[in-house]
Amino acid sequence: MAKYTVLITTRSFGKIVSEPMERLRRERLHILEWREETGLGIDDLKEKVRQADAWIIGNFKIDAQLLENAPRLRVIAKHGVGVDNIDIPAATQKGILVTIAPGANDQAVADLTMGLLLSLARKIPQADASVKSGQWERFLGLGLPGKIMGIIGLGHIGQNVARRAKGFDMEILAYDPYLPEEIARKLGITQTDFDTLLRKSDVISLHAPLTPETEGLIGERELSLMKEGVLVVNTSRGKIIQEKALYQGLTSGKVAGYATDVFEVEPPLGSPLLKLPNVVATPHIGSYTRDGLRMMGNLVVDSVLKVFRGEKPEFIINPEAYRYRSFPRKANPDRP
Repeated sequence: MAKYTVLITTRSFGKIVSEPMERLRRERLHILEWREETGLGIDDLKEKVRQADAWIIGNFKIDAQLLENAPRLRVIAKHGVGVDNIDIPAATQKGILVTIAPGANDQAVADLTMGLLLSLARKIPQADASVKSGQWERFLGLGLPGKIMGIIGLGHIGQNVARRAKGFDMEILAYDPYLPEEIARKLGITQTDFDTLLRKSDVISLHAPLTPETEGLIGERELSLMKEGVLVVNTSRGKIIQEKALYQGLTSGKVAGYATDVFEVEPPLGSPLLKLPNVVATPHIGSYTRDGLRMMGNLVVDSVLKVFRGEKPEFIINPEAYRYRSFPRKANPDRP
């Protein structure tokens, strides 16, 4: 496979866990790097894209214009699962497969979700800051047993959050129009409609993918339906919540606390949310564990190598791309 070129733009692939990168090198692939947020110019990226047969990406936005500079590109392998930063129709029309790495971050994101919830409920960041500053304040917390958690989005991550919350003796409501009744029954959770979940939940945890239907899902109307003093946790995507409306809810006391790993714009420089004492924030680290990075990296490499071997990758999200290019077959890297 020495003639094939792989472009890597995600920040973490091969950095913390070396095994996935070593697998690519063992195949004698030509590796190009243009890491996100390293200050490299867009012209440099375009030149590398022109050479790439495969592109391993993170959160960098890939639009139709960039793809016009990619005559050799056969596969875009997402180092994660969210593909809202990729112009899927444009990739599909050029016969470029888009793959994801599902399952790698299910446990890690669920763990972080519960950590963020506990930070809100027991005011752990405030207590930590108090002790370290030489004070000895006591912060009145909220117990979780008996409280109602509403989970929006019951994919693998949402299901793992439900299991953890059940361990805290919480009652679980769920809204997911695509969730089979059998799964809800096995998990011992109650399916309900969207507005009922908002009205009844003491805690609301967001785990829906970002799509045209879910962008701005939580706004002024939805916040008005929530209980006074509700806690909201977001480890999905920042744009699912309308941050201006959320800010009003947090400052009025309607929302007692918001814990998030994601923002509408990342990094959230100048965001008014960061100035509020009832906001706990982390820098999009939901999947950032050693175990998660190893599994995610290996799934990405599996997809890339299968394409180069003329095989069909397992986790393709745009199978329609097969209509625009003959797959599976061994691509010829010497010609577009």
